[in-house]
Amino acid sequence: MVKQLLFVFLCITSLSIYSQKEANVWYFGNNAGIDFNGTPITLTNGALNTEEGCSTISDEDGNLLFYSDGIKVWTKNHELMRYSNGQLANNLQGNPSSSQSGLIVPAPENKNIYYIFTVGTDYIPNNSGYPRNPGFNFYTIDVSQGNGGEIIAGPMSLSNNRNWEWSEKVTAVQGKDCTEIWVLSIVEDSFYAYKIDQNGVDHLNPVISKSSYILQDKRGYLKVSPDGTKVALADFTAGQNTGNGRLVLYDFDNVTGKITSSGEILTTPSIDGVPYGVEFSPQSSKLYASLFIPPSTFSIFQFDLLDRDVTQTKALIWRGSGYRGALQLASDGKIYSSIPDKSYLGAIENPDESAKNITYKPVAIDLGRGRTNQGLPPFIQSFFAPVKLLNADSNAVLSNTNQVFCIGDSYEIVPEINNPSDSYTWSKDGTVIASTRTLTVDNANFGSGLYEVKIESNSYCKKTYTGKVQVTFEPKPTINTIQPYIQCDFDSNPYDGFATFNLELLETSLVYDSSNISIDFFETSDSNFSRPLNKNNYTNSVATNHSITVKVTNNTTNCYQTQVIDLQVNPTGLNFYSDEHISELDQNASNTDAKFSIGTGNGFFDFSVKTQQIINSSGGALSQTTHDFQYYRTAEDASLQINQILPPYEDDLFTNNSDVYVRISNKGATSCETVGNFKILVKKLPIPQGNLNGEILCVDNPRRTPQPHSIALNADTGNTTDTYKWYLNGNLILNETSAIYNANSAGEYKVEAYRKYPKINTPSMGYNTFFVKESNQALIVNIKSVDDQDNPDSNKIEITVDGVGDYEYALNSTNFGDFIKGDENLTYTFTNIPPGLNFISVRDRNGCGIVSSNQISTIYFQRHFTPNGDGHFDTWKVLGVNNDYYDILKVQIFNRYGKLISEITDKNHSGWDGVYNGTTLPTNDYWYNAELIDKKGKIRKKTGHFSLLRK
Repeated sequence: MVKQLLFVFLCITSLSIYSQKEANVWYFGNNAGIDFNGTPITLTNGALNTEEGCSTISDEDGNLLFYSDGIKVWTKNHELMRYSNGQLANNLQGNPSSSQSGLIVPAPENKNIYYIFTVGTDYIPNNSGYPRNPGFNFYTIDVSQGNGGEIIAGPMSLSNNRNWEWSEKVTAVQGKDCTEIWVLSIVEDSFYAYKIDQNGVDHLNPVISKSSYILQDKRGYLKVSPDGTKVALADFTAGQNTGNGRLVLYDFDNVTGKITSSGEILTTPSIDGVPYGVEFSPQSSKLYASLFIPPSTFSIFQFDLLDRDVTQTKALIWRGSGYRGALQLASDGKIYSSIPDKSYLGAIENPDESAKNITYKPVAIDLGRGRTNQGLPPFIQSFFAPVKLLNADSNAVLSNTNQVFCIGDSYEIVPEINNPSDSYTWSKDGTVIASTRTLTVDNANFGSGLYEVKIESNSYCKKTYTGKVQVTFEPKPTINTIQPYIQCDFDSNPYDGFATFNLELLETSLVYDSSNISIDFFETSDSNFSRPLNKNNYTNSVATNHSITVKVTNNTTNCYQTQVIDLQVNPTGLNFYSDEHISELDQNASNTDAKFSIGTGNGFFDFSVKTQQIINSSGGALSQTTHDFQYYRTAEDASLQINQILPPYEDDLFTNNSDVYVRISNKGATSCETVGNFKILVKKLPIPQGNLNGEILCVDNPRRTPQPHSIALNADTGNTTDTYKWYLNGNLILNETSAIYNANSAGEYKVEAYRKYPKINTPSMGYNTFFVKESNQALIVNIKSVDDQDNPDSNKIEITVDGVGDYEYALNSTNFGDFIKGDENLTYTFTNIPPGLNFISVRDRNGCGIVSSNQISTIYFQRHFTPNGDGHFDTWKVLGVNNDYYDILKVQIFNRYGKLISEITDKNHSGWDGVYNGTTLPTNDYWYNAELIDKKGKIRKKTGHFSLLRK
């Protein structure tokens, strides 16, 4: 339905915005023409062939009178008009390259007299004989003379001796009434406005207005808005001056002829292009400009003149290929665009609409054999100002939109023109229905249709005006009758008769279909519906019983219906119900990998249980069949019935000591019987102790079966009434229900603690985890000793152990600080072993004990000695044997010739000092044979040599 109404509006708007038909015939371009009397018809009989400027005029019935390119004038018979002296009218001082070479203006109070205003240019075609810029001139034509009219006077110069400076721009608009017309042109920074009245053109007294903007070029169009309030000019520059041309907007006073503003620059050539054509929409609310971006781009922009910042409303309507071209409003309400060398015109179909709703057709009218050029014929802009039709009650303008009236209401339509001597003829859909200025319509009296008023002016102007409006009657919304809205008063003063109402709850009962509907509520005294009530939180203004008005409006048609609604206050007070106890939730409940419980501090409650409790305690007065039970968190929510707690109740979480309000009302009705309150008390989960870092169970090494050792796992919650369940690796341990469990094997122990609260049916449960791992003292498996290396520091001992512990090692110590953790757990190698007896200790880092090895003997046969008394290797001996590990030592020393020179048999001997029989032997190598027997009788033999060094 909305789309159909919009289509009708677009069609009717295009038919209803003109009041005169003087602009109904166009000739332009290269033998192109259009007849707008009815559906536009292509004309091919024109004699005009022009590059830019052209002008046409018809009589008030739309019959062609004559047309011109500013140089020649052709009659309605398409013959050249003549001067009164018989000379052909082919030398008017326009120019084929002047943007607005000619403009035809009728004399305000003489239907036979017309004026042609011409503007020339600097361009002089070869051998044309045109003078260089003849400036601004006008000619007088009497259409009652000759065969279609004669030029009876002219040219009359209006250039004020500034011919060569004059621009190519001219426009016209009606003055304060139909007896005056203003013709405007511009030169550099000066606007010239000439008044035309019953005395003709006042060429001696132009109204001159200075502009802060100075024209950069003479080309481009000048237009006045149809309502006579705005002037726009396009300053077209090309070539090296492209960056200078602008679109400029001014304010205009059609009473005084003055430009009343300094001018607002609307475009930037470097971004938008340079402007050429300009035009206003019929309602004078939008401005359009055509701009050219070299070498071949044609654009149309819209500006919203109703906006405070017009510049910011710039919107691109269309962009395509083409040269500079004109824009011109036609009597069908469309703005046509001319792109040179085309066989068609483009059109803005709905120019008064906002940019986002504009429809532009690049090919709107086929010109047949005719071809476009840059220009289109300008007219007095007032031709296109519509006669506005008004709503007599509100003074709202009806004729600029499709009007929707409401069935059941009556409307008075009046035209804005109100001259007592004028005659009015109203018709509907082409049938005459009334002859009064005011027309009263309703759905039964005339109804939907196209209404047109024809105004015959009997004043001095003797003109005919028309106005049209499409009216569609639409039904008002239907409102259902509802029962009174009864609210419980349970605040601190339940007997004062005042309560809060949520009026929005009534909406679904008031209308069956709320789509595209607005519902508002008002006090019954607010007959103008100026102060809508707060529908979500309304307090009755009159105690106990009160009435308000609901207004239901169709958002598309704006038709509305009203109804009175009764409000009542029930002084119920607040009932109190028993509190409810719940267990807090476990934050880790949904985490399958969790090892312990975390209380959330909140929980949920199944309110269906509370409903049943309330019903059971009502003695049969309540049931779920007859009543609704609604739960809320606050008293205000319960009163306004907002934020209701709804299933699934798991979604609503409550902290300890939370209030809950239950509203009880009759089933399916807005009638509150009572409101009750209770609290929700959240009980803590019993969280047992645990140890995720691990408990150590020390076992024997090797491990015995059965394993006799255990470790106590204490999960005590601190509550003596709690009970427990124990699990080992996921398997229940039977009959273990105490807080402490003695674990005798490694594994993951889960403990669950259960607590029974008096008012909670299901025990609360929390859990924790112990990780138990076994460890033991190390068992020494092997010790490997390497001694008597080339350097005593190279001696080493490697130990290997067995066990399930975490082991570290120490040499010749059991102090904790001396133990070292190696790269391997079950083996370690010590280096730099000192000669003598050594032992190794192994400590379990889990605390299961220290074990030490037997003594390990490490010996070293010296490779040299230096008997110089410095205390370092002053004698030669076997190091590491001066202990109880060896029982017998026998060492023989020989010189290089095999002669025995010394013998050592005492393991505590200080060593050979390099003297033989009192003689100090020289530096040399000496040999030895050694035999060692330990206390177990094991013999170790060694043969080698050493050096005696004298320093």
